[in-house]
Amino acid sequence: MAKGIQDYTPQESVAPYIKAVVAQAGVEVSPCRAVYTITSAAHVLTVNDEDITFTGMLIGKIYPICATKCGSANVIFLY
Repeated sequence: MAKGIQDYTPQESVAPYIKAVVAQAGVEVSPCRAVYTITSAAHVLTVNDEDITFTGMLIGKIYPICATKCGSANVIFLY
């Protein structure tokens, strides 16, 4: 479940991102604020307990997607 605006500390709410975690294929993590891609590919991300394939993701771009799992290690979860 995505965090609500009241779930962040003042330091977290004013900073764009305070932590980055490299995805491990199939390993669930806490919901992130965004994802950063390190390869240009289609990535399967788990959003709201559903696996969704995001096609056309570009290298080095930050996408505001709240995901909990990824099918590859080519995505970095930003918190």
